[in-house]
Amino acid sequence: MADSHKSTSATATPDLDKQLFGKNKFLAQVNWDYQATSFKEYATQSSVGNTSLGYKVKLRQGQLLVRQADKIEEIHLLSYRNEQFLAEWLQYSPAGLVRIDTAFGELKLKTWANLCNRFGKRIFLRIPRYRQLPEYFSPIRWCLKRSLDWAIAASLLIILSPLFIVLAALIRISSAEPVITKQWCVGKRGQLFYLYNFRTTTWGSWMLKYNLDKLPQLFNVLQGNMSFVGRYRQTLYDAINISPQQQLLNALPGITGVWQVKKQFGLSLADKFNAEQQYLKHWSLWQDFKIFLITITQLFCRKANS
Repeated sequence: MADSHKSTSATATPDLDKQLFGKNKFLAQVNWDYQATSFKEYATQSSVGNTSLGYKVKLRQGQLLVRQADKIEEIHLLSYRNEQFLAEWLQYSPAGLVRIDTAFGELKLKTWANLCNRFGKRIFLRIPRYRQLPEYFSPIRWCLKRSLDWAIAASLLIILSPLFIVLAALIRISSAEPVITKQWCVGKRGQLFYLYNFRTTTWGSWMLKYNLDKLPQLFNVLQGNMSFVGRYRQTLYDAINISPQQQLLNALPGITGVWQVKKQFGLSLADKFNAEQQYLKHWSLWQDFKIFLITITQLFCRKANS
């Protein structure tokens, strides 16, 4: 792409970009790695001189790497465009996967996540690597665990389908909102996915008492985003605010876990992370089975005492 074209598009509006590139193919002709050579002059003459929220974008092996720019010269044109432009840009991007820094905050990350979901692209948070994971030191047993997750989730969905229908009908009667709520959570290796729950309305207290609102998470297990037993399921908001422990986001989250069975002891946040590290370091199928049984026992004991 010629420098003269870069200079022209540095301050261009999306409409002008369409005129330059053609209405339907303007994004397909973009050099996805380039930075605006004249953006520094533009930034110093406007209110966008702050690089703290600027994107530094690279296309590498079918992945878009979206990082925080350190210098004005590195800022990509996407940084100060509107959501509509970003949507069209992603739609035509040859990348099938996006890795993005957590530094951009919850609002921008949700925008990227929603648009990636819309155009069938996977999106991951850029987090530190963590090698103390069960699939590395026990690959065969880990495959068995994932097979059991899938088989049990599929069986439960079939068995409990009448209950799903009844609950969905009760929720629909009491609210015009969608029956299932969706919340962005952070899965294995930082991949963002929708966590499913039943909407709690008039029947909320009764559903919460028996944890029925969490039944749709069986779909998350079936899709491979979660396990029955795993690390704590961090929401997007929580994930970007736990910087020292972000490496644990590489692990697969679970419907229950060591954090659940130890909750009654009032552990501090640091103790919870330490417990999860120990769980991952010494993981076994037997340990998962014990955690699952303890969770069920705690659930029934709580109901009996209430």
